[in-house]
Amino acid sequence: MLGTKAETLQYISENGFPVPDVHFFTVHEWNNFKDNVISNISNKYESVTYLAVRSSSRAEDTEVDSMAGAFESILNVNYKINGELSTAIDTVINSFDNNPENQVLIQPMVEDVRMSGVIMTKSLDDGSPYYVINFDDTTGKTDTVTSGNSINKTVYVYNGFKDKDFDSPYLLKVLKVVEELESLYKNLPLDIEFALNNKNEVFILQVRPITTSTNWKNKANKLVSERLPYLEDFVQQLMTRRVDIYGEKTLLGIMPDWNPAEMIGVVPHPLAMSLYRELITRRAWSLAREEMGYKKMPDVELMVSLFGRAYIDVRNSMNSFLPEKLSPEISEKLINAYIQRLENNPHLHDKIEFEVVPTAYDFKFEENLNNRYPNLLNEEEIKEFKNFLVELTQNAIEDTEGNTLNKAIELIELLKTLQEENLNKKLVTPFSISDHVNTLKNQCVKYGTIPFSITARHGFIAESLLRSAIACGAIEEERVKAFKRSVKTISTELSTDFYEVCNENLEKDKFMQKYGHLRPNSYDILSPCYKNRPDLLDGDPQKPGEHEVFQLSDQERKNLNILLRDHGFDRINADDIFKYASKAIKGREYHKFIFTKHLSAIIEYITEWGELIGFSKKDLAMLTLDDVQSVLFEPITKDLKVFFKRRIKKAKKSYSVANSFKLNYLIRSRRDVYIAPMQRSAPNFIGNKRVEGKIVFLNPFIKEIPDLEGKIICIEGADPGYDWIFSRKIGGLITKFGGANSHMAIRCAEYDLPAAIGCGEQPFNKLIKAGKVLLNCQGKRLEPLTI
Repeated sequence: MLGTKAETLQYISENGFPVPDVHFFTVHEWNNFKDNVISNISNKYESVTYLAVRSSSRAEDTEVDSMAGAFESILNVNYKINGELSTAIDTVINSFDNNPENQVLIQPMVEDVRMSGVIMTKSLDDGSPYYVINFDDTTGKTDTVTSGNSINKTVYVYNGFKDKDFDSPYLLKVLKVVEELESLYKNLPLDIEFALNNKNEVFILQVRPITTSTNWKNKANKLVSERLPYLEDFVQQLMTRRVDIYGEKTLLGIMPDWNPAEMIGVVPHPLAMSLYRELITRRAWSLAREEMGYKKMPDVELMVSLFGRAYIDVRNSMNSFLPEKLSPEISEKLINAYIQRLENNPHLHDKIEFEVVPTAYDFKFEENLNNRYPNLLNEEEIKEFKNFLVELTQNAIEDTEGNTLNKAIELIELLKTLQEENLNKKLVTPFSISDHVNTLKNQCVKYGTIPFSITARHGFIAESLLRSAIACGAIEEERVKAFKRSVKTISTELSTDFYEVCNENLEKDKFMQKYGHLRPNSYDILSPCYKNRPDLLDGDPQKPGEHEVFQLSDQERKNLNILLRDHGFDRINADDIFKYASKAIKGREYHKFIFTKHLSAIIEYITEWGELIGFSKKDLAMLTLDDVQSVLFEPITKDLKVFFKRRIKKAKKSYSVANSFKLNYLIRSRRDVYIAPMQRSAPNFIGNKRVEGKIVFLNPFIKEIPDLEGKIICIEGADPGYDWIFSRKIGGLITKFGGANSHMAIRCAEYDLPAAIGCGEQPFNKLIKAGKVLLNCQGKRLEPLTI
């Protein structure tokens, strides 16, 4: 049933499957009877012009090794041109080993191709129950997916899909043929190459076993299938109306708002997710916005867990950006329109605040509202919405005693004072550590993450105003970039101190006392902090450049003041905007720096708690903050290690299953539980430079830091724990996740470092595999290059 490529295609053709007419011969036959072979081909394909001359080696498509791409195949061979067919056959044979029984496969080319690609009947990495479809529906070629020469579309489809779940009749038609093939090869995972022409005819171009199946965990298929109905039910419940929340439905995304994909990962460890939830997404996020004049939210969660995968409830997020006094009628209209725009434009899932929801007033407010949501609101409703946003924005910018940015700065300084007496206590029992962790958590929320959430929101308001000022022609984009480079943040101090300590002008202990708490993946216990990275201070760091001094020109000041008056800002002027933006940018970075010191202490205390009981960091990563604090609430009737060991074992199983789920970046309905197209993100390019270079992929758990000079660094998410890379003379930065206003976007702008922030999963993985990349920020291009 499964032989060489040619034998397999002939077999399935004889069983009624649509295969381009098959003809094959051995190397021995070609070497000894070349004329006969050519004559047979000419007779068989007399009415055909273009042929595919393909490898069918004995070494490829086995159950042990696919050897995919190891041998030549030549497409679009015009055998009627003298010598072209012979040359193509010789080229294919020359790519083989010396086995005379290797075969050459001849087939007519599929014409008028609408779609082509490859389908795996199970997920390649773990055998989870999904059809994995990589396809191209733009070029009209049959080999773009297999050749790896383009970034193709990817869709995961649950093996138990229902026809009604499909938007695409073309994919459904292809999968119906694949299902029939599976019935022919029972219980054998298949790798299938296909093409669909403009007549909607499906052609099977290759069938072979998936060779990685011997490495799969046997239960992944069953465990995912068991959980999917419950996941569907949970998503369906989230999509229904909710009390005191506007909007008919919701969407779920991994990158909107507080962006869990960047901060804790798509499938975070349970401890990391629980810390993020307790410190930010349970309540701090909404309390901060309420303080600034946004809608008072009911006690709803911003982040939800889909069997261990972190998602933001987009409707809750959007509601929290409504002005508090906005009428219910306008609020309902806006939320439904926002949801619809994002649903229709899923590529905006990481740009909601700039492309979907007006979270403050800027100089392009009315133009954007009318362009994005034409005829949604009448004149009176637009005026009401505008007036509330103007008031909210002026209150944010105006430098008064009650200003929320100023109050947030005061609170973060109070947290800094508390750290001096609370972060170095010597505790000797699990109970006392749990008790102290609870204290630190509450302090961190009240004086840390709520103020940080406020400064982060002010940062977005400032960025929105500056962008719209550029769009209105009041100031040039390069001048705004120069302003941002002039802002000296805590990260700037870090770079300076890093250079000084490496050159022995600053004591290492003093450096670590100030910065030792920082860690990539700030919430993950498995990511070592600076003080636990012995090679952090190795190497020859780049000396930070002098900060520019920025001043508005008279003309810029005049332009901006006219713009402010025209838009109803009567209490602020041009200088106020830049003073405010500087304070917000500094505050955002500084507040994160301070509150993560509390966060790091919580993680270090949990590490001590685990050591007392007998658990490693890998074990502790599988517990939650509630688990650690459960000893404070009720007696545990078993030995602590036995009790928590059971929880860890169960959590490890759930974590493994979470990695096996295939879900989209944006879930729009229950159908997306079963069919998950991978959205391709448009990166946020920083700067205008063009660089080519080798890639170094840094994961947060790396033990030894490689040479980074001149390299283009790839990291998944980004937070202050990675700031040390800017001292290593790197050539550029690429992140899988992150938005235009993320920490790394700000840092790269400050250093004038070329970067692509938030390029998405599929492009990111392709770049790492290529090993070399073209990063062209001016041309908005990010391309893998062959080394």
